[in-house]
Amino acid sequence: MDIIKTIKNLANVQMMRYKVASQKGRVTKLENEVHKLQALVRDDILSLVEAETKYVGNKYRTYDSAIAEIDKKYNGTADWGIIQTGTIIDLRAAFSIGDGIKVVQKKVDVQSDNSRKNEGERNKGKEDKNKKSEDREKKWIENFLEYNDLDKEVIQEYAIEAEIEGKLAIKLSPDTITDAKDREQTMINTTFISWSEKKYTVKTDPNDYKHYTELRWKPKDREKDEVLNENEFVYKKFGGRISRPNEAAPKMMKCLTHVENLDRALRDWREINRIFGGPILYMECQNEEEVAKAVAAFNDKNFKVKKILAGTGKLYFVKLDVGGVESIENEIITLAKMISGETGIPVHFLGLPELMSNRATAENLMEMIKAATNKNRETWKGAYEELIRKAIIMYNEVEKTTPLNPDNFSIEIPMITKEHWDHLEKIYLPAAVAGKISDEAFQEQIPGFDIEQERERKEEREASELEQAKRENEDLKTDLNDRNLFGGGGNEPFPKRA
Repeated sequence: MDIIKTIKNLANVQMMRYKVASQKGRVTKLENEVHKLQALVRDDILSLVEAETKYVGNKYRTYDSAIAEIDKKYNGTADWGIIQTGTIIDLRAAFSIGDGIKVVQKKVDVQSDNSRKNEGERNKGKEDKNKKSEDREKKWIENFLEYNDLDKEVIQEYAIEAEIEGKLAIKLSPDTITDAKDREQTMINTTFISWSEKKYTVKTDPNDYKHYTELRWKPKDREKDEVLNENEFVYKKFGGRISRPNEAAPKMMKCLTHVENLDRALRDWREINRIFGGPILYMECQNEEEVAKAVAAFNDKNFKVKKILAGTGKLYFVKLDVGGVESIENEIITLAKMISGETGIPVHFLGLPELMSNRATAENLMEMIKAATNKNRETWKGAYEELIRKAIIMYNEVEKTTPLNPDNFSIEIPMITKEHWDHLEKIYLPAAVAGKISDEAFQEQIPGFDIEQERERKEEREASELEQAKRENEDLKTDLNDRNLFGGGGNEPFPKRA
């Protein structure tokens, strides 16, 4: 009976242990849930929606989560990858927009050169009228860009925003300003619309994905949606499928996980150096008694290098095997190469200049930057051409005066590389000197060169030289007349004084 009672007691004890273990498991599970909720409060919820326990190569597979993470990394609030992300976005923006945009006025030819000669003064009058119209439009565009700071830092800020969000939306609206003479004038104001703040959506023509007809978002302080028609906004995508107008794909989106892994590898490297970088002084003893004496002897000593020591134990610095560090270094280099290939930013801009084996390699990588940002530059050209054109149309509708021509200009974004300079020196310049191409064709290849301004300078210089020649000719005639008046005859030399 005692044996049976003992077995029952053991069974009860085992059952109690099982219940305690089960309760502990539930408590642990609840603690994990609490930690997840705390993480949701601490971090951006969008960045954690896609979090999974399985191993994946891309943790940010939706536009919302990727943009939220890029925003945190660029602003320096993320846990990993802030340095690399900030460098890549700033450099891509700088290379995409260069020194800013250049407005090129289109020349309006009334008729051909032969017809101008035949028509005479009538066509001359038309040329003067067109020249005044061109000057008026050019001046208005310059004022528009200056008013919206698009000739200064704002154009770089827009490029950064486009690198973060992968798309750009700008609102246009008329604004009344007062000039220096207290006269009211109309100017068109531009306002950047952030997707991260507004969560706007665009609507396209059913038959044309590139024709954006409406932009809409829900204001925080109003119940009614704010809607812009196609003449009131400019929208451009810098990545993603053309058939999905609301889904963009910035370059950083595809390599966010790689950037984080690179930063983690750097941290691992730092931890290994912290542990193994400091030498450990070790004394080899024969028995426990010697160990106790050695520990006591060094316990209150401030040991310094070059200090003389003497004793029965063997004293030396422990050298630990750190061969695994090479694997981490290779991981860092490989990740940097992968990120460079995706974003177009050379590895030496990511902090690895030693990977540039020679000058030719570095120059080739600069060509890589040009190729990687070429699509962006073309998109920016179209964006600013559309922006200025819509601004002119809106201005004409408000002012109701002599309309400006919204199509009498184009946009250029100058960018120069060594290859471009080589073409100028070895191809265009010899062709221009030999007369195979015109001076204008050569000048168009020079970045930042204003052909119209140079043409005006040339015309002013030629007109001044012509006036000078006319004055010299008049002086010569006066001198000849004076000679004839005092006895000179025709082509006879001036008589000598007796």
